[in-house]
Amino acid sequence: MAPVSAAYGAAGFRECVGDYRNESDLEVASQPLYRFQASLPRLPVPKLEETVALYLETIRPLTTAQEFATSKQLAQEFLRLGGLGRELHQRLVQRAADRKDTSYLAEWWNTWGYLQVRDPVVFNVSYFFHFADSVHAEQRSNVGRAAALLRGTMEFRRQLVDGTLEPEQLGGGAKKTPICSTAYKYMFNACRIPHRESDTYRIYDPATHNHVVVMRNNKFFSFELLDATTKEPLSFVQICHQLNRILDAAGSKESSVGVLSAENRDTWADARDELLRNGNEDALKVIESAVVIVNMDDYAPVSRTEVAHAMWHGDGRNRFYDKCIQFAVFENGKAGLLGEHSMLDGMPMARYADYLVGRLQKGQINLGKRDFTTAELNRTLANPTQIKFRFSRATLDAIVAAEKMFDATVADHDLFVQSFYGYGSKAIKTFKCSPDAFAQVAIQLAYKKLFGINVATYEASQTRIFLHGRTETTRSCSQKSADFTDAMVNASGVPKSNEEKKKLLQDATNYHVQYMKRAAQGLGVDRHLLGLRMLLKPGEKVPFFEDPPMTKSRYWLISTSHLTNELFDGWGWGEVVPEGLGIAYSIKANSIQFNIACRKYDNWAARMGHLLEESLVEMQQLFAVDSVATPAKL
Repeated sequence: MAPVSAAYGAAGFRECVGDYRNESDLEVASQPLYRFQASLPRLPVPKLEETVALYLETIRPLTTAQEFATSKQLAQEFLRLGGLGRELHQRLVQRAADRKDTSYLAEWWNTWGYLQVRDPVVFNVSYFFHFADSVHAEQRSNVGRAAALLRGTMEFRRQLVDGTLEPEQLGGGAKKTPICSTAYKYMFNACRIPHRESDTYRIYDPATHNHVVVMRNNKFFSFELLDATTKEPLSFVQICHQLNRILDAAGSKESSVGVLSAENRDTWADARDELLRNGNEDALKVIESAVVIVNMDDYAPVSRTEVAHAMWHGDGRNRFYDKCIQFAVFENGKAGLLGEHSMLDGMPMARYADYLVGRLQKGQINLGKRDFTTAELNRTLANPTQIKFRFSRATLDAIVAAEKMFDATVADHDLFVQSFYGYGSKAIKTFKCSPDAFAQVAIQLAYKKLFGINVATYEASQTRIFLHGRTETTRSCSQKSADFTDAMVNASGVPKSNEEKKKLLQDATNYHVQYMKRAAQGLGVDRHLLGLRMLLKPGEKVPFFEDPPMTKSRYWLISTSHLTNELFDGWGWGEVVPEGLGIAYSIKANSIQFNIACRKYDNWAARMGHLLEESLVEMQQLFAVDSVATPAKL
């Protein structure tokens, strides 16, 4: 690997505070991975009139006629020439002009949106991928699965560190559009660090930190992933040997430092300071600087819902939630990834996971030398080291409190995986609908059936075609979707024909596609309005921002995201408001899967899952009479 140690200083790490510019020197322009960075466009500041007009469109299904009239009047006042709205917009334009080497949004989003958030990262921030079972017999055990994932990780990481990993591009042929690669350097040897008020994010020198941390029975163990003699990655067989040593040495369960990372961020910051005061700095550093963490859990979830629970939160003890990447591997060989979200979004991580699982399934990862004797392995591989902590009474009390808090939070949450096998993207395209938009409208219909109302709905849309772009919101609840769902539940009492309903459905999906395109171009509503609010000075008041529909329209009672991978058996995260739903979904050729997470209210998750299936069946039936259909382009 490239000797990049000088870039990390004497401490061997970089302390990140949310401004991507501070670590931009780690991006070597001559390396393939970063070759497009200098030419990427900057996130635009939309025209104020267009943002306000689009905002008014999005609140129409959420408001009464009187509420909408009031909102429209406040919007007109906000747009008044010489008014505070124009002044705020000019401040934002100036901020963008002053930050030509980043975006007007990036630092705000990383800090205000993540590092300053005090809620526990588990349940509230982190996301998981559930990998499909391995097709190879030797990788179906827990040890074999973990070893294969680590061997593949070192292959991917080497390309990332030396910059030979190809940058992502959207589209194909001559129309390829490069997207930002900044996020990749925050993946490995990386960990969020708790502090009061605002966390930091630490990335360690990959040239000098090549160890993995393995958790078993709430204990931490570490071993090097490079051969001491050749400096090449350990082979599959060598990693299996080290993992078996850890399983043999793990003994019984004990009090876990890991559960402290499930706490409120200020509480965890205080607990970490107490650990440091008692001589645990080196122990924490080994964990925080590891390439990744592997959680070797001692139970065997079977169903998709059971695995989703285990991946999303587990038992809280055999985890370290601040780590950017941790694999959870279960006794039956089922496995997945839990990602910390603060400095990068899910798509770069999905690419990494796809590389791992896809190449392992196809036998395209070189697993290395196999003809070792046990004696040779014992002689040439240093025993894994157990990472031990000194616990004060205050730390032991904090662990007990964290366990109680975590268990209560688990008891307060519900999760359900709905797998629908009636049809998938292949059929939806014959309906002249975008599969993603179709699924979004199905979510609207199911929610309307469950609760009888329209609510603010968030779909994440990536804006990585821009330098340091992350996401924009696609507001999925529209007047078009509301018209369709009202027709399906006969809200007016005047039934509509199938043809009328079908037309309303196609109108709703087309509108959704257009909104998503705008969002991907940085021309949505939410990031622009956030920027304007962030620039308010003390004492400045904007009635437009204080209008109840403004708050209602960004109170995400439904938070959604779409990720489809043939080798993922599921993925998900939690709700973003207490009475909300977090819905992750995948649309394969002949199936659709939803992961529904929420607080434990009257079996909402399972009921929503059932209504999604029912809604998808009813939506398909609208097209049942068609004998010829033209596939959609999207």
